[in-house]
Amino acid sequence: MRIAIVKEPSIFLEGILSVMEVEFPNYDVVTTTPGNIEALDAYIIDLVIFDIDSKDNLMPSIQRYLDKNKKVIVWTENMHHPDMAELFSMDLHGYFYNGMEREDLVHAIKRIIAGHPFVNETLAGVLLGTYREKTSKEPQRPVGIFTNREWQVMELLAEGYSNQRISETLYITDKTVKNHISSILRKLNVPDRTNAVLYALKNRWFVI
Repeated sequence: MRIAIVKEPSIFLEGILSVMEVEFPNYDVVTTTPGNIEALDAYIIDLVIFDIDSKDNLMPSIQRYLDKNKKVIVWTENMHHPDMAELFSMDLHGYFYNGMEREDLVHAIKRIIAGHPFVNETLAGVLLGTYREKTSKEPQRPVGIFTNREWQVMELLAEGYSNQRISETLYITDKTVKNHISSILRKLNVPDRTNAVLYALKNRWFVI
């Protein structure tokens, strides 16, 4: 596999490359600047990480790699980036935020390589707002995924309830709540409750 990183040279980029070298020794990692993306045409790229804080307009390049069925990740330090809503609507494979811990970064990239999307929790609030605006008025819940109780827990998660509030609302123990949430995460193959809610909203299982 070949991974491309589109970012201006910096100490931060050097740090990313150091992590990639240690954690993904069998992957070929190439870099280029936002103003020289055409340099990547010399390679067969499987996954591209775009630093969208560049002054260059990267949207056409992001779309081009999506059209080629490549995995695309965007990275930002600005959770209110003006292109964020549009980028979320494009259903990219990953949304990263500067400040991710090393283990979080490695875990996220491994998930994406395995075919599972990843959204950093810092950006989740923006994404939730975006999907709330786009969600239809009629929920479309699939049959056979969750038990009735799991649907109840999922709905309360989507409304932002804590485990304690879910426990009090449904008259079940905190341990039972945790068991239901673990089951939901396992069935959706997502890493945490935030991504579970995003998955549910994206698929229009709830109207909030």
